[in-house]
Amino acid sequence: MSGDGVQAPVGWASLLAESARTVVQPSRWWPSVRHPIEGLRRAVGDGPLSALVVLFGLNAVDELDRTGFGILIPNIRDDLGMSNAGILSLVAISLLVAFLLQLPIAVAADRYPRVPLAIAGAVAWGVFSLFTGLANGALMLVIARSGAGIGRAVVDPTHNSLLADYYAVDRRSSVFSVHRGANVLGQFAGPLLAGGLAAATGTWRTPFFVFIIPTAVFAVLALRLREPVRGGQERRAAGGDEDMIALAEPQASFEEAFRLCNEIPSLRRLWYSVPFLSVSLIGFVSLAGILYEQTYGLDELQRGYLAASVEPFQFIGLAVGAAMGTKLFLRDPSLVFKFLRVVAVVSGVFAAAFALAPTVWLTVIANIALTSCLAIILPGLLASLSVAIPARARAVGFAIASYWAIPGLLVLPLIGWLTDRYGARVGMLVMVPVLVIGGLIVSTVASTIQGDIADVWTGSLARAEDARERAEGRAKLLVVRDLHVSYDNLRVLTGLSMEVGEGEVVALLGTNGAGKSTLLGAIAGTVHAHRGAVIFDGRDITHAPPQEIAHLGLGEMPGGKGTFPSLTVAENLRAAGWMLRSDPAALAQRIDEVCAPFPVLVERTDEPAANLSGGQQQQLALAMALLARPRLLMIDELSLGL
Repeated sequence: MSGDGVQAPVGWASLLAESARTVVQPSRWWPSVRHPIEGLRRAVGDGPLSALVVLFGLNAVDELDRTGFGILIPNIRDDLGMSNAGILSLVAISLLVAFLLQLPIAVAADRYPRVPLAIAGAVAWGVFSLFTGLANGALMLVIARSGAGIGRAVVDPTHNSLLADYYAVDRRSSVFSVHRGANVLGQFAGPLLAGGLAAATGTWRTPFFVFIIPTAVFAVLALRLREPVRGGQERRAAGGDEDMIALAEPQASFEEAFRLCNEIPSLRRLWYSVPFLSVSLIGFVSLAGILYEQTYGLDELQRGYLAASVEPFQFIGLAVGAAMGTKLFLRDPSLVFKFLRVVAVVSGVFAAAFALAPTVWLTVIANIALTSCLAIILPGLLASLSVAIPARARAVGFAIASYWAIPGLLVLPLIGWLTDRYGARVGMLVMVPVLVIGGLIVSTVASTIQGDIADVWTGSLARAEDARERAEGRAKLLVVRDLHVSYDNLRVLTGLSMEVGEGEVVALLGTNGAGKSTLLGAIAGTVHAHRGAVIFDGRDITHAPPQEIAHLGLGEMPGGKGTFPSLTVAENLRAAGWMLRSDPAALAQRIDEVCAPFPVLVERTDEPAANLSGGQQQQLALAMALLARPRLLMIDELSLGL
């Protein structure tokens, strides 16, 4: 990626033309067609080719089921006696269940091996695809489609996380492009297979009995995959040695992962765009089949052919996007999102043309232009976000966006009602400005992505360097690197770094308002750090919740507010012993230990803390902090009241 300095203006047209030449000129793509394995090897670099092939296959077979269902919606609607609003409500409900499943699966993917999760997900969606073909009513169909949604719930967080850890940073645009090509292949083959099998057998159920076969094949092949090291590729890109690269990332609880992701401005902006993008993109896909049926009177086989004819052009868009995304990402990741501003407006024009085209062929051309345009930006966007999300929370980072799609799904029945009342064209036109707004919101990530990527590398390298020093016998108990903390728009700490060794006493000196209390709070987890890294005893605790940090052996005694005034001395001590609440005998022993140096606490054990003098309250606060036997105790205003 580019260094500092004034950046030359980007000529989007020339850059797009240069990237398109990789697709248009035979000399660029013919060698890969003649030797596809060699072409894939060039795409993955030093990464494992088999992993990309298997994940590609699993992604493709999941897409078969979903696109097959989409093209057969009119047949299923008529067979089960449903309206357009009813079938779109079913789509919304099944997607809602799938979205709700995505976050728990992502939490598991960040804490446990991801390969077994990917295999289990493939088996689950294969079984529910079979149940779709057996559905004899709306309720069973909702259950079957919700279960089949496990496919996307597993693929998005686990596959994206695996790809980011299997392959080098500079290969990710190409790798994500190939992986997303599986969606295009599924969207091409799905309508053809679904429409053809349904027409040949006279029932929409047959395709869902067939789709389970390739799913089972790739699930078996996935058994050979090995789990990659989390975050190793980022440490390699940042210049880490082999020991640093091989260092495993610590497991993050859901609370820590959420706090971490919520502090990434780029990710938050992406979340804000998801309600707009979900209703528009899902709505366009769902209404396409209805538009072809209502407006042009096409049957399921004809709709399948038309839908399939659009998909190969997505391959072109992804290929152009891989070349363009790599150039933009390596030059400056923010350029990926600046280009998205252009894509958002152009996509809105093509979406309006899709809805208003007077003939079926113009409709197909507009559909081709829209899908190709959106495909161009995808590889670079995924590559940039994969670097901006820390490895130990990457699956959760990709999955949280699914919950932001829920408001968009709630609008789908309204789109269905508009379609029933005014026709599919009106339903599509309503979604055009929504699509443009969503794209423009994502494009604002351009102003934050560089800082987010730098922050991930700072934290990863700080922990790796700490681990190396530990191996060489030079361990520090606490390491703070480039810490930034703000309250709203007021910046309090900027780029602070410090170290504390085992058994060392360190005093922080500064004027009132210098940020001493803020620093202690950021280390203890009671104040959110916006950037930087805090490493305690080899563990990254930058975004860990305070109760988890306390369990690790780090305690904080707040200045002037370390007791509960309305509680008695004894009650304060019992409250401070919350980590020993399951062992009352041990808690009583600890209370005796910490009160021994402070006999006044024993004498006034049944009095409210508010009745103690300032110095006595400080003694009580110190005793409460010592109850947990912390390895590192941080005291704010130690001399206060003494």
